[in-house]
Amino acid sequence: MRAELPPGTHPRLLRPEGIHWRGRLYHASWITGQVTAQVVVRPHASPGDGIDVYHPSGRRLGTALPITLASTEGTPMTDTTGTETAAADASGAEPDFYLNLADARIVATEALLEAGENIADTIDARAMSCIYGDAGLGKTFSVLAALKEVAADLVLFLQFRSRPTPRDIRHELFTLLNLEGKAPTHPSEFDQLLKRSLARRPYVLAFDEAQQFSRECFEFVRHLWDTGQGKNRPAVLFIGGEECYKTLYNDPALASRIYIWQEFTPMEPDEVLKNIPHFHPLWANTSPELINYIDQEAGAGTFRMWSKITHHILEGMKRRGLDEVDETIARWAIRRVRPPRQRHRRDESR
Repeated sequence: MRAELPPGTHPRLLRPEGIHWRGRLYHASWITGQVTAQVVVRPHASPGDGIDVYHPSGRRLGTALPITLASTEGTPMTDTTGTETAAADASGAEPDFYLNLADARIVATEALLEAGENIADTIDARAMSCIYGDAGLGKTFSVLAALKEVAADLVLFLQFRSRPTPRDIRHELFTLLNLEGKAPTHPSEFDQLLKRSLARRPYVLAFDEAQQFSRECFEFVRHLWDTGQGKNRPAVLFIGGEECYKTLYNDPALASRIYIWQEFTPMEPDEVLKNIPHFHPLWANTSPELINYIDQEAGAGTFRMWSKITHHILEGMKRRGLDEVDETIARWAIRRVRPPRQRHRRDESR
């Protein structure tokens, strides 16, 4: 039974030139009455079952009847399996996979789709939100995927090598805003310049690795946000580990200003079995038992670990002339990615 679509929506796609091929998801033009809007559509696994339709933010709109898709060159697209989604960083390029893993695909997990919706809502509200969780879970990847829907010149993506100070943030914003002349030497003068510059357009400030921020850094960003007004108040995204969450949550003035909290957690075993075969062609025909074994021993439900394992296995298969993954090559890769001390402790606990 088809899910109900918004009133006036017809189960067809318009303007093939609006469809962008990215793995097995499509960006397309959707007709609603006389209005044409950009959406994301995902074909069902079985041909003829139809397609799911999503708002670019990740919000599901409904299910449509089977369709024929065409690329910008007019080449039919008949592959209707998988759950991958397109993503691009703030500059419009595809985000890098860990180790630049060739042929890897971005999987439209529930966390990624939820992040897309949360980020879109944060931007619409011109609010501040926090996306947090352990390393390797796809937080930054998901943010970059969502930010591709925002004009690249409106996204200011800040990432610092080590613990920054408010001064570091000031100078990074000065650079990203392409402000002319020399940066002011006095903090209050510098802040006034940044406030005026940020008020000119509806910017999105994305602070990656925010677990490195001190309370003073968060307070500085809050001050910039507080002094903004109306539709041009900057939207702010903090992306980081557990320390990012703790610092914000434990300060009432900061916590009260966080519009949306989203925690990223490792994939559960059933999610791993569902998503990893779509993550890389190497796993497309691998047995669920072997995938589950690898995840229990080393994958830990994180895409970064699975990228590392996949990279090792591909190299090992190439050297050994193998055509498919087996338990022997999997054990070899696991020994490489799991620290010896960790293996020892794990073995002792059995």
